[in-house]
Amino acid sequence: MSAATRARSIDAYAIVRVARHTNVRRGAPPPRARHLCRARENYAGEREQTVDKSPATYDKLVKVFDKREEKDWIALLAFSGKWKELRAGTFERCAELARLSENPDDEMRLSKLRRKLMALDERVEAYETTLAEAQQRERDVWEGFVTTRRREFTVEFFTWLRFKLEAVAQSGDDEAKEQLTKDAALLLSLCEAYDEAAKDQAVIEQATQTLQDILQADSLDAMDAKIDELAMTNQITPALILTASKAYMSVKESPYTKDEVKDVMAHLYFKMKDTTTRQQPNEVRILKYILTMEDPIDQRNALEEAFTPGPELEEANTDLLWCEPSALINLIDVITENFYQSAGKKNLRGDAAAMMSPALVERMKSLKQLIIAHFSD
Repeated sequence: MSAATRARSIDAYAIVRVARHTNVRRGAPPPRARHLCRARENYAGEREQTVDKSPATYDKLVKVFDKREEKDWIALLAFSGKWKELRAGTFERCAELARLSENPDDEMRLSKLRRKLMALDERVEAYETTLAEAQQRERDVWEGFVTTRRREFTVEFFTWLRFKLEAVAQSGDDEAKEQLTKDAALLLSLCEAYDEAAKDQAVIEQATQTLQDILQADSLDAMDAKIDELAMTNQITPALILTASKAYMSVKESPYTKDEVKDVMAHLYFKMKDTTTRQQPNEVRILKYILTMEDPIDQRNALEEAFTPGPELEEANTDLLWCEPSALINLIDVITENFYQSAGKKNLRGDAAAMMSPALVERMKSLKQLIIAHFSD
């Protein structure tokens, strides 16, 4: 099957077909993934045809949602490429079936189903809009975007995003999958950083005051000096970074702000970001750097340099760092253990684990074995 064929969206029948299968065999792919693949194979050829909007189709869809648990509905909407064309008719048919029902309990159940499904559809459409607005922006303002609109990034948003990522993965479009994986991981990490920083309102207020103090300096050099002074005393906190990111996004996207002001805020924000990056433990920075390499030989050469003690130098574009092999092994263990412990949990960390690339976890495990084989006593 060609990539183009696999990428075709499932239609209403695909939703129905997914709902009919619930058994799971040990070692078999998840039923959702297995049956969506079958649905795509059976109905891919209908992509160019008009969507079947007959009463029978709507009856099938109503039956699907009626029989499935409410928690499964969001997955059906995320996987279906035809839902937007069918939803109005589905809502109307559900209301009609409720009116025609002679059983008061059935009438109440169908009316309730329609209300809940319409509410979920409205939320999912809002999630699509939020994701699209983030993707339309440059990455350097994402931190400010999340800080400003944190309430929109709910647990349900990330649940929907996880199912959407699964759907994209099954389409066969590797480039789209990789990009959405990166987007999802970044949004999650920014939300977690915001939540951690916002636990104490007094910390946020202090960060706001600190930023105002920096901006009151009479020159850019004086502002840099204040930031350097804060860095020396470990006062560039996550809350300060978030506050600066929000201010930077605000002035960058405002058509009424002078370019000089935008340049100043960009300089301050990125200087703070760079400073906090340099404050990270050496093993964290080294691991990030080595994971950018695909060739095992390049990785081994980089590890050999990283495990060679020497002076630590900071240059314009390159920092010379080193750490003990045990420190890097311990870091990899912490990351992979957190991945497996968080997977499946109904919270942001669980969604983060679900969207973290398993291939990246395997690369870290392989890197650990490389360190043990060649650099451990």
